[in-house]
Amino acid sequence: MYTSAVNTGSGYTTEQIKKVANDFEALFSSMMLRAMRKTVGDNPLIPTSMAEKVYTGMLDDEYANLLSNHSSLGLSDLIFKELVGKQSNYGSLTQLKNLGNRDFHLLDNSFVPSSGFLKNESGFSRTKKWDFLVSDAAERYDVDKNLVFAIIAQESGGNPYAISRAGAKGLMQLMDSTAREMGVRHSFNPGENIDGGVKYFRKMLDQFDGDIKLALASYNAGPAAVKKYNGIPPYSETQNYVDSVLRLRERFSGKD
Repeated sequence: MYTSAVNTGSGYTTEQIKKVANDFEALFSSMMLRAMRKTVGDNPLIPTSMAEKVYTGMLDDEYANLLSNHSSLGLSDLIFKELVGKQSNYGSLTQLKNLGNRDFHLLDNSFVPSSGFLKNESGFSRTKKWDFLVSDAAERYDVDKNLVFAIIAQESGGNPYAISRAGAKGLMQLMDSTAREMGVRHSFNPGENIDGGVKYFRKMLDQFDGDIKLALASYNAGPAAVKKYNGIPPYSETQNYVDSVLRLRERFSGKD
């Protein structure tokens, strides 16, 4: 049993390194299971609904977690030993945590939102395919569903496996602390992620008296920054984020 009481001298504890190794094995296992399913193909006599596909994805995630927790593939142990063995080079751990560091989309760069996203029907469709989950969460928390689509498009481009440099995960890019606060156990699960993200955005709306711009700014930069500056913080990233999400909402509402 590895304990957080042991510090490797690199700033990371053995428990933290073990968690990174386990998370990587779980992600790898999930990718492997999905690749295996693709080799089987769909039965044309029994059409598969989107809801069933999402459920199957959730099931694969659970299988992947079980594989990782029991070190079934042995991958996490190998990664852990490799990282701990390199006492003088813990840049490896940072690189592993920040896979895809050139941009924040871990598995598929085609998901990256760009200036051409509004005109990109494939990007639009990729985000709209989560309509049944978005509609449900938007109704539950009384949030404009086109605004939710816009946040998803801006945050992840519709990629449920997106991971940011800071560690935000999934369609609505939830940080682990936010996910826990919102009751999300699996950030890569589209249903849980969207529910948690919309729930958190509702919280920001309530906190700033329904002001959408301030809620978006707090979603991006944090509510503390919005309170500090008594408005949208003077960060170019946050200002561009708010403008971009509002433009995307117009796109999803069909007003552009």
